Amino acid sequence: MALIGITIDKRNPAFTKEDFLFWMPQFSNLDNIDTLFNNLYPIANAKIFYSIFGTDWKLAMSLCMAHYATLIGNNTQLPPGKTLASIAGGGTTRGVLQSATIGSFSKSYDLDRSLISGDEYIWWNSTSYGGQLIALLKTKAIPSIAVVTSNPVPGAN
Repeated sequence: MALIGITIDKRNPAFTKEDFLFWMPQFSNLDNIDTLFNNLYPIANAKIFYSIFGTDWKLAMSLCMAHYATLIGNNTQLPPGKTLASIAGGGTTRGVLQSATIGSFSKSYDLDRSLISGDEYIWWNSTSYGGQLIALLKTKAIPSIAVVTSNPVPGAN
């Protein structure tokens, strides 16, 4: 028996810091933009494929990198400490804003929802960039077919 499926081409064209800054100019004045780009590019390049996003690929790469950069930025706002106990309460739980009140300011989050439903999207929806990336992904046709045959595939080992 053999299982034949469509493989996704994971080779991407070149992507530069200038490409990122074209789509995300708000990051251009960062003191550590080179370090940020050099650390986030390999992550995005391993997750975002030209074969899926096509002409939107550079935007998708930029959204992915901005998502990670925002998560890093959120973490820099946490209280510093020398022990785990001193920083344990620093992370704020986030979800989809369910309601807000202006007088005596109040807000509540629905932690069981994401901007685009599905457990696989909750993490991406933790920033506006990730939410935009998932919304962009939803506009793409992702090849997903598998064929099961009763005989081995000729030439396959």
